[in-house]
Amino acid sequence: MNPFAKTAAGLFVVIAPQKSKPLEAERICSALIRKLSEDPNRNLDARTWQNAVQMIPNLVETASTSRKLNATIADTDLPHALASICANAVGDRQGSGLAKPISSYLRKYGEPIAFNCLILDQSDPAEIHLFLTCLAVVEGGRPDSRAITATLLSASLNLSDEQTQSAIVQIFGRFGPPSDSQCYLRVLP
Repeated sequence: MNPFAKTAAGLFVVIAPQKSKPLEAERICSALIRKLSEDPNRNLDARTWQNAVQMIPNLVETASTSRKLNATIADTDLPHALASICANAVGDRQGSGLAKPISSYLRKYGEPIAFNCLILDQSDPAEIHLFLTCLAVVEGGRPDSRAITATLLSASLNLSDEQTQSAIVQIFGRFGPPSDSQCYLRVLP
């Protein structure tokens, strides 16, 4: 990695069927993009992303884990390795089809040293599953070695609960889909 070419990237992914009206996942995603864009100096800081996600009301089953992954990979494989980690966070839900579009997005950044990826899965209209992956890449012991640290956060929103639905509409109802954002990707289930 070139120490003078350090880049960080962030991506928001919504997994949902095509609908004519904006989905709750799209509205939440749009609000988070706007919130994180308010402070350009911190908008790619992993802690800022984690705090923003944890501010969504009525999240259930929140679990945060941190683990260090060491991998020996060629520079050209770095975007694919980062994309695979993000897709694997989703697990069996929709992860198998996510690595390729995330990897394509990351290839624009060459060798990112940091990557945050928030995936909102609303394949089921009654719930949203959120998966936040914050990755940091550092030099390994050899030129082709990279150490990747991953922090994972997952949560769910039960949209069939009236209190949750009301809170989501009240807070995020004025936001539309973030289709004009470069850091947004929509994937069909």
